[in-house]
Amino acid sequence: MIRQGRDGEAGRGSAGGEANAAGRTARARAADAVAGVREHDLPELYRFWSGQRAARVPEDLAELRRQVAEWMGQPSVVEARVALLPRRLLSILDLHLESPRYQCTAAELLNARHLAYMSSYDLQASLAVLGRHALVVESRRQAADGFGARAWTVPQDVGDAILRQRRARRRGIFDAFTLRGHIDRLYDDPSRAQKTPPSRVRELYKLYANESAAVGRVERLPADLRRLVEKTIVEFGGILPKSLFDRMDARIAWDGRRWGHALEESLVGTVERLELGRYGIQHNDETLIVFNEVALAWLRRVAVPGDPDRPFDESSLGVDLASNLSRFIAYVVEHDVRFTVRGEIFKTTERRIQEELLPNPGRELSRADVLAFLYGFTRGARLIESTGERTFALTAAGRDWEAHDLDTKLRMLLEHAIEERELPGEHHHQVRMRRILMRLLKRVEPGVWYDLMYVPFLARNTYVCSLDDLAVDEYFAARFQGGNYTPMDDIQRLAWHLVTWVKQRLYLLGIVDLGYDKAGRPVAMRLTRIGARLLGVVDGAPETTAAVGSLIVTPDFEVVLFPTGDDGELIHDLDRFCARDKQGGVMSFRVSERTVQRALHEGMYLKRILATLDRHSRTPVPQNVLFSIRDWAARAGCMHLGSDYVVSAEDAELVARFRGDPGVKPLVRESLDERRTRLRAVSTLRRTQSLLRELGYLVEIDENAA
Repeated sequence: MIRQGRDGEAGRGSAGGEANAAGRTARARAADAVAGVREHDLPELYRFWSGQRAARVPEDLAELRRQVAEWMGQPSVVEARVALLPRRLLSILDLHLESPRYQCTAAELLNARHLAYMSSYDLQASLAVLGRHALVVESRRQAADGFGARAWTVPQDVGDAILRQRRARRRGIFDAFTLRGHIDRLYDDPSRAQKTPPSRVRELYKLYANESAAVGRVERLPADLRRLVEKTIVEFGGILPKSLFDRMDARIAWDGRRWGHALEESLVGTVERLELGRYGIQHNDETLIVFNEVALAWLRRVAVPGDPDRPFDESSLGVDLASNLSRFIAYVVEHDVRFTVRGEIFKTTERRIQEELLPNPGRELSRADVLAFLYGFTRGARLIESTGERTFALTAAGRDWEAHDLDTKLRMLLEHAIEERELPGEHHHQVRMRRILMRLLKRVEPGVWYDLMYVPFLARNTYVCSLDDLAVDEYFAARFQGGNYTPMDDIQRLAWHLVTWVKQRLYLLGIVDLGYDKAGRPVAMRLTRIGARLLGVVDGAPETTAAVGSLIVTPDFEVVLFPTGDDGELIHDLDRFCARDKQGGVMSFRVSERTVQRALHEGMYLKRILATLDRHSRTPVPQNVLFSIRDWAARAGCMHLGSDYVVSAEDAELVARFRGDPGVKPLVRESLDERRTRLRAVSTLRRTQSLLRELGYLVEIDENAA
C-alpha cells in the first residue's frame, strides 16, 4: 500500500485532509480541487497554471484561487499545462482518465503494468505533485468493487476538458465542419455515452442529416441569423470568416457567441476560431460554419435553376480540344517546329500553329491558351520529343495517338488537366479538390444547369473536412520547417481557384458547358453527355438512334451535320479529314486535298475516312467526292498491302523508293513490276503494316485481306 509520508498522506496534501476527503463522495470539480490545496502550496499552484515560473503571486489568496480556477476552466490552458507534465506524472494522469469516473484506487495504481517501474515512494511523491497542481483530489471509491476504499480522482470538468481537447486534436476540424463530427463529439461525453449507444447515435445522425430536416432547421432560425446563414451558404459555400463578414455590407454586427449557441442548438452549424495555417491554408479567424451536410441540403434547393433562371447564353466546346490536338500533331509532322533554349516554341511559329486551330476557343480562353495546354500535354505524355537540331519529332506514342478512340484520348487529357500546375492555386490542395470534384460530378444530372459554384463549393468543403485524414499538415510541416513558406490561399480562394479550373479545363475538354448571364458573366454549368460518358454516368450507346444518317455530302465537297445529341465521335472524325466552315445548330465541314492528306499523315486510314462518310450519310455519297478522296490519298503516297503480302501503289517512283529503303530491304522478297512488290511473310499483316508506317509509309491493308 502507499504509505503515509512525513507530511501526512499523499492525498491529504492534495485534498485538504481526511475530513474534506470524506465529504467529497460526489464527483469533484476544479473549484473543489483548488479549494483543497493547502495555503503554503498556493504559490506553486499559481506558477504552474500561469505558465510562468517567475510569475508574481497575488497576495490575496482568494483572488489567487479564483484566477487558478478560471484558468482551469479554459480547455486550451488545461491542454497546454498537461502537455508540460513529466512522463511519470502524465502516465498517472492518463491512467485516471481511462478509468470509470476518472478514479483510481491505491491498489490499481500499484498494480498498473505501465507504472511498474515506479516505486511506492515515487508513486506517492507523484500523486502529491499532481495534488498540489489540483489535477487530482483524494476521494473514496464509489463503485461497488472496493466501495469506500481510498482513491484519487481527476476533477470531472478537468478530465472532460482534457479528453475533449484530445478528441478535437485527433479528429481535427472534422468535428467543426460536419454534422456527423458535431454529433459524435456531443455523444462522446461520458455522461451521454452511457445513456446513448452508438447505434442510436447513428440513427440520430441519419435523422438530422435528412435534406428536408436540415432545410427546415435553417428556416426556423431567427430572421437575421437565417438571412446570414443563407447568404453564407449560397455565396461562400457555408464558411464565412469574420474578416470577410466585416467587408460585407451587412446591417448587423458580428455576434459570434450568440450565433454559435443558436446554430449549435439548432444543429445547423457553429462559430469557432479556426487556425488552418498548419494545413497550408491562410486562415486564422473566428468563423461562422454551416455544417457540410446542412450546406449541401440547402444548395440542392437553390443550385438547380428552373426555366426562369436558365442562363441567358450558352457556350459549348464539345470535342474541339481533341480535334485541335490532332491539328497540332499534324503541324509538327509536316513542319520543322523549332524551339528556344528554354524549350519554348518561337512566337512566329506559335502564331502559325494557332491559325491551324479551330477558330472558336470559347470565352474563357484564347487560342494561345489552348496551344499552351496542347504543348504541355504532348510534352508531358511524350507524344513529341526534341531532336539534336532543336526541333520536335513524333514519338512512337505520338504515332499511336490517333489510333485511340475519342474517350481514351479525353481520359488522358483529363488526367493531365487534373495534375496540371499552370493554373493558380496551391497545387497540393487543387489536385485533391479536382479529384473530389470529378467524383461529385457523377451525382449531378447530365444536361441540367447548376449554379457554377455548386459543385466547387461541395468539393472544397469535402476536402476541408478531410484535411486530417489526408495528413495535409504533415505535407506542409516540412515547408514550415524551412522558415520561408507562407500560405497564400485562404478558404475562399480554394473554391475560386477550383472554379477557374472548371472554366478553363473541364469546359475546354467538353466535359461541361458554361452558361452566362446578360452581362456575360459565367453563372452556371451543366455536365455534357461526353463528360457523363467519361465519368461512367451513362454508357457509350447513343442517346437516340437516328432512323437516317446525320450527314449530307454535296458534290462540291461540303459535309453538313445535323446534330442528333451524341455526335462527339463523329465530329472528331470529321475534324480530322475536313475543315470546319460553320458552327451552330447545323455544322458545316469541307473536304479538301490538304485536309485528307493531313488526316492520313496523322494516322487516320483511308478506309475509315470513306466509311465515316458512307455510314453516316443520309444519301449516297457523290461519286466525284469518293474518287477525289482516293486520288488525293494516292498523291499523298498511300500504298495497299494485300493478304499475299503484295504492296502496291499508283506512283512508280514511290514504289522504287520504297524498295530501296534500308529499313524495307530486309522485308522485300521480289519485285513483281514497277508498281508492285512482294514482301516476306515474317509477321502478321498488322505488325507488318505497323512497321512500314513507322518507316514513314502510308500503308493500308486491303479490305479483302485476311
